[in-house]
Amino acid sequence: MSVAFCIHCGAQNTTDATFCLSCGQILYHDPKTTIPPESSIWQRYRLLFGTILFVIGAILIVVLSASRSNDPKRNAGNTTEVKRSSENTAEHSSKTPLGAPVLTIVASNRTGTTVSQGSGFILSSDGLAGSNFHVIKGSVQAMAECCNGRVFELRSIEGADLEKDLVVFQLYERGRTDKPRDLPFVTLGSSKDLAIGDKVIAIGSPQGLENTVSDGILSAVREYKSVRYLQITAPISPGSSGGPVLSESGKMVGVATFQFEKGQNLNFAVDSEQVSPLIDQHLGISLPAFQSVVGNRQHSQPKVGTRATDSSPPGSAQPDEEPPLTGQYGGIVHNRSANLSGNFGILVRDDEGILSGCMGVQAPLFGSGPLSGFAVDDDVSFAVTSSIGKITFTGRRSTNSITGSYVVERESRSSEEGTFTLEKARPEGLSKDFDTANCPTDAEIHK
Repeated sequence: MSVAFCIHCGAQNTTDATFCLSCGQILYHDPKTTIPPESSIWQRYRLLFGTILFVIGAILIVVLSASRSNDPKRNAGNTTEVKRSSENTAEHSSKTPLGAPVLTIVASNRTGTTVSQGSGFILSSDGLAGSNFHVIKGSVQAMAECCNGRVFELRSIEGADLEKDLVVFQLYERGRTDKPRDLPFVTLGSSKDLAIGDKVIAIGSPQGLENTVSDGILSAVREYKSVRYLQITAPISPGSSGGPVLSESGKMVGVATFQFEKGQNLNFAVDSEQVSPLIDQHLGISLPAFQSVVGNRQHSQPKVGTRATDSSPPGSAQPDEEPPLTGQYGGIVHNRSANLSGNFGILVRDDEGILSGCMGVQAPLFGSGPLSGFAVDDDVSFAVTSSIGKITFTGRRSTNSITGSYVVERESRSSEEGTFTLEKARPEGLSKDFDTANCPTDAEIHK
């Protein structure tokens, strides 16, 4: 093969080369040397084009590398990656879509000191949401963030089951009095939708790291004290409590609740099927009032493993505990706003201070429907969901009677208020398996 020498650097090149492969300078060709006939303009200048592209690519790489090294968010992400690799864990930080219905909750006490941080999930487009009860336990105010930086206040507790460690609440955008709109929300599923070994995904805010995604499988479904738990391998760290656990299809099948620290990847979530009954409670009680009721209830209960008489001298008398409110009550309700009165009654079940049941109101007044509420010592509070709106009753009981006041919240017009009195007629209440969706309506009562 003949060669062409570069007059600049002396390097040897093939005779069909246009530029020196060593220094890039144009090669001198003897006029007698011809380019093979199959060569084209592209072949003649391809090295020039290649050199230009190489230089441009090198410049872009340098610029991108510099911008990434100066980006604190990128650096933080790199740190997380190194930590994840060194800890050999399946949990990783991954931003969910901007419309993800996952909350980061920060709860504080009356002085503004943070008492807990956890996660939650949105249940409806107008801000009904849920979490673990222990995430807000002891707090009187709580904030939630989601959906690309939107901040909300937890203003009212709508449903609660302390035994299952679940709570449902209403979100309001900070500084606004109307409910939010167009929020993303989860689709409720159940462990019955899964088989052992199916993949699950937990989303939460461990240590405040928003929208951290961890995946694993469903290891088992266990039941303890009537609570159904999902045992999963998806890691649940402090701060993830209350976050949703999703199936591969995207349905929420559980609420991340706790882990066994001394176990090997033993994580548990409450079956999301047990959230549905709380949505229908409609308690409508403020967060401070809810904490007061819960605090009184828990304070009045003896510690586990002790008896109420343990701290008393032998033979001393103990005050009688208030009997449960379970039973049938009848009385008079007076609407002050309309200056009308009518007969009404409630059929109620009292489960350690948690009330559920039905209310019926006779003409000329309306308001029949399911009720739910609390009873602590002499204080009674319950709300009724009816065709005219939500009616909130607050009162006190004395022996077998309850007296107090109520407020009707209407969407179409101003609220109404009034008073009520009730007397216990029978001790029999609703059975435990009664569905309050079957409570009579105004149309049925007024026949």
